[in-house]
Amino acid sequence: MLRIFYCALALCLFIYIEVDETEINNNSLSFLLIILGIVNVTFFMRKEHEIKLRSQFFKHSTFAIVGLLIVNFQYYVDILLGNVSKDYDFVFVNENLIKRTFVVALVGLIMFFVGYLSFRKSVRSDENHNITEFAYKTHLLEVMLIVILLLFFANLDLAYVFGGYGEIDLDSTMNYLTVFINVLVTAIIIQKSRNYIIEKRTGLSLHKYIQKLGFSVNVTVLLYLCVVVLSGDRGPIISYSLLYLAAYYFTTKRKLALRNGIILLFGGATLIAILGIARQQGSSLSFGEKLKIAFESEDHLRLEDSFLPQTQELAGSAKPLHHAIDYIPERHDYLYGRFQFQQISAAIPFFSIINNFIFQDNSKKYAGSASFVTWIFQGDHPTYGNGTSVIADFYFDFGLFGVVLGMFMFGYLMRFAEMEMYTRVLPNLFSTVFFIVYITAAVYIARSSFFFEFRSVIWIIVVLKLNTQFSNNRILC
Repeated sequence: MLRIFYCALALCLFIYIEVDETEINNNSLSFLLIILGIVNVTFFMRKEHEIKLRSQFFKHSTFAIVGLLIVNFQYYVDILLGNVSKDYDFVFVNENLIKRTFVVALVGLIMFFVGYLSFRKSVRSDENHNITEFAYKTHLLEVMLIVILLLFFANLDLAYVFGGYGEIDLDSTMNYLTVFINVLVTAIIIQKSRNYIIEKRTGLSLHKYIQKLGFSVNVTVLLYLCVVVLSGDRGPIISYSLLYLAAYYFTTKRKLALRNGIILLFGGATLIAILGIARQQGSSLSFGEKLKIAFESEDHLRLEDSFLPQTQELAGSAKPLHHAIDYIPERHDYLYGRFQFQQISAAIPFFSIINNFIFQDNSKKYAGSASFVTWIFQGDHPTYGNGTSVIADFYFDFGLFGVVLGMFMFGYLMRFAEMEMYTRVLPNLFSTVFFIVYITAAVYIARSSFFFEFRSVIWIIVVLKLNTQFSNNRILC
């Protein structure tokens, strides 16, 4: 019944923006924000039929929805509160399209809910059945991880380490080494988590679980995070924190209470905001001095710029959708699935060479929706990246139809992922890798592309399969 209500509401919103072409004002903005509130209240207040997901804060949908709300709607609340003007062209590219952009984002969120509610559990829970899989050691992967880490530090530019993020571009070698570190760490943690389930060693505290992951994994993560934090990059802190927590909750099937989850979210957001202030300080200062200034600064507590200043930077990712709706299809035709195809095919090494034969124009602007937004904003000679958003990414390919279809799929797969994570004792390898990878990226998918992490999923599965075939380290349980 709720799905029918959402579909009818989405249709009414589509008719609304086609009929009402007036500019947005406080009345229409309030009207749309009330609808936003209604769809969220009805979604979160519905009865959860899956017992194992009741009162579980730590799940894909929670983080995905938080990201979608911040990225797509925080600035609209700030307009209504008077914190931001409608002519703030850093975000609102065309004042005449603010209402349309709001409605497209709202329809996208509604279709996420429809997709989520459309998933029906089709697999039998395996909790009452014997697990026939083997546990596998990860010694070979850990050796590879140490080698890759040493290569990473051997090629590291010290100018990048000391505040160079966003100013100094890493070369292709460093980018690949970073990917390999992330893939190997995730693969090892996934295999060890599966081992604990197979061996029925799931009654672990978080501290004990992290300790049992081993010295090589934890030290690698610690050293890597020290480098990225010093450089000014804050994304990996969130990703690795969620990775550890996701693997822990998958292993133990414990629940994170709502209160603790909210504390975790706002605590993390405040820390990230403080690190962002530190990154903006002069390059001549040491990281400790930057951090001291950031902690003493009141910038992260200011309320005049936003009602939620901790997430204001994330909310700035609303602008790609404004660019997309302003530019497509009036000044450029739809991309008809090109960006999605390129994201998926990126999982195949060197497939980009084949792209040269598939597409006529392979200039840098067509590398992905983030590159396309950057080209729209800065032309052929950009000096920085403008980023993208998941709704803009779908819009580029098929317009509003792409948003409806793409966001439905997004919601459907997030429900699939969290069901596999909590209702199955030991899901198959693909499901495990998929839900672990996508919960670590769930918040940031809102400012990225849904298929961006697909490459990691495939590569991690390949690494784990190779480990089972060539390491000769099977554990009989």
